[in-house]
Amino acid sequence: MNIRNNMSKNTKKILNELSKILEKKNLKASDDISGLKHFDSIIILQIINMSNMIFKKSIDGLQISKSKKILDIINLIEKK
Repeated sequence: MNIRNNMSKNTKKILNELSKILEKKNLKASDDISGLKHFDSIIILQIINMSNMIFKKSIDGLQISKSKKILDIINLIEKK
């Protein structure tokens, strides 16, 4: 069963936006951030901006940098 089918519409939208920022097709919530080719301060700024502009949520870069999985970032955005 595809894990995306169990996600809320908002979670799917966040995952889709993260996929664009991270330039990774088929990004999964369970993916480890350490396994991504590009995850640096510019990516963190893009995630902060996306959260602000699209979801009207303010998140902290330090919280993003401490995230281990994509799901951790999704949870940061959804809980704010």
